[in-house]
Amino acid sequence: MVLEWLGELSEEDRAQRIKEAFGNVAVTEDGQIVFHVIFENLYFFRRAETEEHQALNNYAKFLLRYFGEDSIYRVMEALLKQKE
Repeated sequence: MVLEWLGELSEEDRAQRIKEAFGNVAVTEDGQIVFHVIFENLYFFRRAETEEHQALNNYAKFLLRYFGEDSIYRVMEALLKQKE
């Protein structure tokens, strides 16, 4: 397995390394495009009409935690700034 070393880390170190990787990818334009598409497909930016869509939306919110504890609030701030 390519990332076998990741599995050998303690849970805390693994979580920290994953958060760092998310951050490193998110600062690139390609990474931003990829994350936008992922979150769009997870119904984060649109109304969840079915239970399946709501489950996907909930997973999107779970993924946001990898960007930091306050990531949901930062997303909301960014959305509100777009409206100004």
